[in-house]
Amino acid sequence: MNNKSIGLCGYTNKRCKIETGDDFCKSKSPDQEQSPFEFNGGLTGVNDNYFSYYILSLYWPPSTCPLIYNETNNLLSYFCSPHTNVGEPGRERLALHGLWPTFSTSGNYQGWPQFCSSTYKDWSYCHIDGNLCPWTNTTGHGFTQAHYEYCLSRENIQQCLVDATEVLEPEQERLKILAPGYLNQFNLFINHEWTKHGSCCSGTFDNNISHYLTAMLDLTDTVTRPGSLIYEYIQRYAGEKIGLTYLISMLNQTSIINCNSKCELEELQICIDRDQNTGLPNKLIPCPLGARNTSDSCRKARCEYVSIPLRNRLELNIINQDYVPKIWTILIRVIFVLLVLKLVLVSFGGSYNIFFLPSSQLY
Repeated sequence: MNNKSIGLCGYTNKRCKIETGDDFCKSKSPDQEQSPFEFNGGLTGVNDNYFSYYILSLYWPPSTCPLIYNETNNLLSYFCSPHTNVGEPGRERLALHGLWPTFSTSGNYQGWPQFCSSTYKDWSYCHIDGNLCPWTNTTGHGFTQAHYEYCLSRENIQQCLVDATEVLEPEQERLKILAPGYLNQFNLFINHEWTKHGSCCSGTFDNNISHYLTAMLDLTDTVTRPGSLIYEYIQRYAGEKIGLTYLISMLNQTSIINCNSKCELEELQICIDRDQNTGLPNKLIPCPLGARNTSDSCRKARCEYVSIPLRNRLELNIINQDYVPKIWTILIRVIFVLLVLKLVLVSFGGSYNIFFLPSSQLY
């Protein structure tokens, strides 16, 4: 499957049983094939190890996480945890999102396998269409994949849960720096990344989630360390702006750069070759045209420059100093209004104190 173009059959995100690339791409005659524009998204239930290359996705915490993580408000913000707070070592550097098996595509479309099946296990039930959540009202538009995964965690549906003690604890110190989001509540992030993406390359990693996590951390460490392209043209520009065209050129087309509406860096998707013998991530490669055309949100937003923001303690202090007096400010204003109202009443002959009259005298 290495470097084979996938997606002409036009499947979207519903479960689709396929065995080989030929079955997938040639299941219809050319005159019946759907437009490749219709294939954008994930194929659920694809056979394990059926993909062309990897995307290593890294995110920028200052753009995606609050200054201080709130376990209630930010529960389903998988990127964030107490270790993305201001001052934490994993705050102001690119952090691991995930390692994604991906189809090599061209044109204006991009597809990938997700929640895959193998002789070891069928992970497709971990997709929202798997109907494992016992809660009611799970079919509305407001009930998302993240809500579904939260339900599975709270209801202890073991079929889709990772043994956090076995997987995360040995890597605690590296996770704080390289993947701080993986240390959030209920292990939602690692559960999501393994069931959705890791399941599609599980055979390559001996069906071992720890091997998959270690490989992701090793890759993140390698591509972000001093001297790497990512470090030289992303990390060193933290707190500044860099020209988008220049940045793409300097990264040798190996990365897809995603921004928010303010043209701030949110995520970097790095394309990595799949070794033809081992199936493991190998070397950085230019991202396929389809991936670049569909995922480059900075270009779509017409950003000339990419800002790599920092949210530091000074900003936090300013916010705190501004927030704390607000309650007192409101109380003072209320008292002032009451005093003014009293003076107005007195000036019109209402010398009595209306605030202490019995209720019977107010009518």
